[in-house]
Amino acid sequence: MLEAVALIGRALAGTGDPVADLIAPPPRKSSKKVETIYLVKLNFRLDTAEPLAVDMQEIDDTVLTSYRWVGNSVGNRPQSYLTTDRLDYLVGQAPGNLLAQLAEAGLENGSLYRQLSALVALFFRELPNGCRVLDPQRLGLTTEDVLAATWEKSTGKPQERAKAVVTAATGVVEKWALARLDLKPAEAVLWTVLVNGVPLVAEPDYDQVLLYSKEKAVAEGAPGVCLICGLEGRPVTWNFAQLDFLKYYITDKLGAASGVTEGGFARNFQACRDCFRGLLGAEKFARQNLNLQVGRLSFLVLPAFLQEPDLSRVDLAAWAERLKTRVGAFADFSAWVESIAGCRGLEDELADFLEELPHEDVALLNFLFYRKGKSEFRVLSLIRDVAPSRIKHLLRRSHKLADQAGELLGSDRWWLDLTAIYRLIPLSESPRAAEYKKLLHIYQSLLTAAPLDRLFLIREFVTLVKIYQTGNYAGTSVRQPKAGTEEWEWTRRLLQANLFLKFLQAENLLRGGMSLNGLLEPKTELLPKEMRDYLSVMAYEGPQTALFLLGYLLNQVGQGQHSRGYKNKPVLEKVNYTGMPWPKVVRLANILMDQLRQHDILKYHEGLFGVMKELFDAYRPTAHRQEWPLSPEENVFYILSGYAYGARMALKARAEKQNEKQNVDIKEALNQ
Repeated sequence: MLEAVALIGRALAGTGDPVADLIAPPPRKSSKKVETIYLVKLNFRLDTAEPLAVDMQEIDDTVLTSYRWVGNSVGNRPQSYLTTDRLDYLVGQAPGNLLAQLAEAGLENGSLYRQLSALVALFFRELPNGCRVLDPQRLGLTTEDVLAATWEKSTGKPQERAKAVVTAATGVVEKWALARLDLKPAEAVLWTVLVNGVPLVAEPDYDQVLLYSKEKAVAEGAPGVCLICGLEGRPVTWNFAQLDFLKYYITDKLGAASGVTEGGFARNFQACRDCFRGLLGAEKFARQNLNLQVGRLSFLVLPAFLQEPDLSRVDLAAWAERLKTRVGAFADFSAWVESIAGCRGLEDELADFLEELPHEDVALLNFLFYRKGKSEFRVLSLIRDVAPSRIKHLLRRSHKLADQAGELLGSDRWWLDLTAIYRLIPLSESPRAAEYKKLLHIYQSLLTAAPLDRLFLIREFVTLVKIYQTGNYAGTSVRQPKAGTEEWEWTRRLLQANLFLKFLQAENLLRGGMSLNGLLEPKTELLPKEMRDYLSVMAYEGPQTALFLLGYLLNQVGQGQHSRGYKNKPVLEKVNYTGMPWPKVVRLANILMDQLRQHDILKYHEGLFGVMKELFDAYRPTAHRQEWPLSPEENVFYILSGYAYGARMALKARAEKQNEKQNVDIKEALNQ
């Protein structure tokens, strides 16, 4: 995939400004109350009585490019950039580290090195541990020797004491600068350094050392064959440590080398400077233009072109925007529907939306799921080689099924997208990457058309209901609903779980389960038509239907209990969420008969009860059939599914009754 991603980098190149491909978006606002964000310019004047002046500029794309905002070095790499969102880097390590990099790159005779050396010599002081820190006293910002006082009163190792000194000095500089500019801390999001009114980042050597810091591994590499472009004789590198997420493929750890030898890295993969620069640009482009989220899970969509596309930088950006919108709709269809509110209508918008993308026939998509920490980029899963047409197909299937669900269950957001699936699979909030494996396994199956185990999914769905029923939301990804809406929430989720199983069945992506013939046994005419329609669409077989009817009748008992003042519907306590083998199902059916009589509602449901009993009798264990055909977990799932359907139908009936009343009121008002 690296070869294909490098094509994006080459399409981005050609502006004559390779650093422009590395420019980062502005930092996020730390407060919603902040409307405008600024770059604060610290202007060091080397030959005046007032050595420090300060100015500011509103941040836009031009400012970001002009002042070379490329983010900060990640991980434990030394900070050396002179435009940063961390003032403490400028007060502490960045100037000294940059001087060292300039010298390493052979640029110690340039203007940038001379000016920065003079700045450090005049206004920085060396601490006892050798670190250099900007001295507010030398700048005239305070009469107190902040550096010495902080060092003396701090404790711990020299490195920890130096960190305390930097923090104290940063506080003095920030307070002084913000007071001069009448800025709030949240408004000052970027800081940069000027000397005698000239930005140091505008020096040509700054671009050279910035690129050198990114491409040092290539510059120091030996001539070889670039496995991306195929050219020979250029310096190449196998060290991809400077990359962010693409280093998932190549690592500098010896265990990843072919043959577990140093020379084995060259047999893994290696790139020349131009291709390596292309990878850097493609990474930045993907993070800014193809980054999406599902719940707390982030992912990148990395297009891989099978042949170099005839796309300009502008065309590529427009293509990526369309791709992100389409994949974004598959990630969260509700958000996309909200974005087109007030347009021509969902059907027309969806038809245009799913038109073929340019170059769709020569592109494959790679989904890289990750978690980003303060100092690490952790790859959770990579799903390779997904055709763009697959996303289009899944969107159409989901929309069709959502329409059917709306007719059967009443209007609601029944779309099946990555977000809806995320909410069906309970996850621990543990930061461990392993916790996401089961969810990512489902995503991979959807995107690559690989079958899923039915029983695995059913266990997850039952666990989800158990969380709602027990109220054990803490430490899970399941959001606690508002008080009083718990049953509405879990029954809706369980109906959506049934739709998801139907979705997978229609895609031939379910393995396991029964191999029985016959959807319904005789006397189905005793069931309401809307129930028959639902069971038909869901493709329930006989045992599933029997359990569904048992659950539906449990719901009727629960409604009776609720009308008598019970708050929690005690009948649900008879359901064991860890699983119910056949004898316990029989026991529950017997209890149900007594409950229907007790609440005097058996006379309204004798037909349903009769169909349920006949189906149970048809599939119960006998001398010829040793076992009931469903597992204990499946028994619970289909009982709860029937309960959820009953709850939904009650809600639908109330909504229809309310609409009828409103229509009558309107007619009466018009006739007056």
